[in-house]
Amino acid sequence: MKKALLAAAFLCLASALPTAAAQGPYVGLAGGLAIFHDSDIDVDVPGFGTVSGELEYDTGYGFNISAGYKFDQMRLEAEFGYNKADVDQVSTAGVTESATGDVKIMSYMVNAYYDMKVAAPITPFFGAGLGMINGDFEDDDDTVFGYQFTAGVTSPINEFLNLDIYYRYQGASDFEADAAGAPVDISYDSSLIFAGLRYTFF
Repeated sequence: MKKALLAAAFLCLASALPTAAAQGPYVGLAGGLAIFHDSDIDVDVPGFGTVSGELEYDTGYGFNISAGYKFDQMRLEAEFGYNKADVDQVSTAGVTESATGDVKIMSYMVNAYYDMKVAAPITPFFGAGLGMINGDFEDDDDTVFGYQFTAGVTSPINEFLNLDIYYRYQGASDFEADAAGAPVDISYDSSLIFAGLRYTFF
């Protein structure tokens, strides 16, 4: 008898919780911390050869906007992202110096997500994305192939609106820039910790 009462109470509670939309078009906005990983740099100095070094960054910020369609447990979307961080210091030839300036990253991605079905008001999800990433280094910029992997949780606020909290790893092919006439290769990857809202129309 007690088991039957507990089961009935659980079903009543579950039915009272808001559930995520089964399917439909949606738009989203998210933002948070952008933690740029240290960049490896290779400077091709004419008459001297290649000099290698490293760029270190302060913690920055970022945001993204997206539009997509939810197919029950799957989501497919297009996304624009913007991340920015100040350069903290640069190390070359064993010498580390403070540095000024910043790096701006703009991404144009297509993402696919899988929402796991669980008996809880919070739904885990994971996904991946591919696209193009533009790196702006003060007066120089380059656009390269980019990719990202995302894992997070979503919780329905009501039948239309969801709260998403997630971690994202973003990376790209090396950027090519210019330093006083010398070509420079700069690696890029970052960790993003974001929270956002997603509104589904249905």
